[in-house]
Amino acid sequence: MMLLPKLSACGLAVGLVLAAPAFAHDEILIKAVVENTGGDNAIAIGHGCEDTHLPIRAQSVVFPTKNPELIASDGHTITDLSEIIGPSVYAGQVDTIQDRNIFNKQHEKHDKLGNAIGFYGMDGRLGTTLQGRVPFQFTAPGFAATSCATALKIEVAIADICDFTAPTIQAGKVNLWIPDNGSQYANLGGPQNIDGIGEPPIFQVTRNLTTNPLPNGCGAGFTVTVRPSAADVDAHLGIPGWHY
Repeated sequence: MMLLPKLSACGLAVGLVLAAPAFAHDEILIKAVVENTGGDNAIAIGHGCEDTHLPIRAQSVVFPTKNPELIASDGHTITDLSEIIGPSVYAGQVDTIQDRNIFNKQHEKHDKLGNAIGFYGMDGRLGTTLQGRVPFQFTAPGFAATSCATALKIEVAIADICDFTAPTIQAGKVNLWIPDNGSQYANLGGPQNIDGIGEPPIFQVTRNLTTNPLPNGCGAGFTVTVRPSAADVDAHLGIPGWHY
């Protein structure tokens, strides 16, 4: 008579484990937004530096900037992002939300025109096995009415830093959730088997096909991947006291 309650409790425990969210790596918490909308979002940190069991002490985040890589799903060449989202230079507008849950110091990254291109946090501590949330606000761009694009898939480059001592690009000192597209960070980190290279977080801006339908002749349209270039990553991923 005691067997059934034990089995039920065991089944419940398994169900809770299966239902619990788990992030194998850094992700964008809200993975899809509609064009011309804005709201709060967050970087979801999956774990610290597992090889050394060190906590994350700093984080650097870079969004695609002036010269991103543009990859159309149908294979055609896109020469400028303005073909897809009109006069906007960027794949959106990012703003930092003040939050000291993980990092005591927060700063935005800006280009020469003062546009926000990312952010970083320092003086923090996130345990190796714990998940973290780093909030930010994102305003999605609108699609050009003449474009056949149905969605932007935006890749974000992120470094989670556990140890600032040189040499900095080593497994157990940093996780690099960045494109594997020729940056110094990727080139140095690849042979070190650093976690995350080639696995940048991705989130999507979708076209509102009701208010902004595709032009005649577009068929089903295409999607566009917007990726920080190697030059973007090399120029902007580093933060005070840490770089490749």
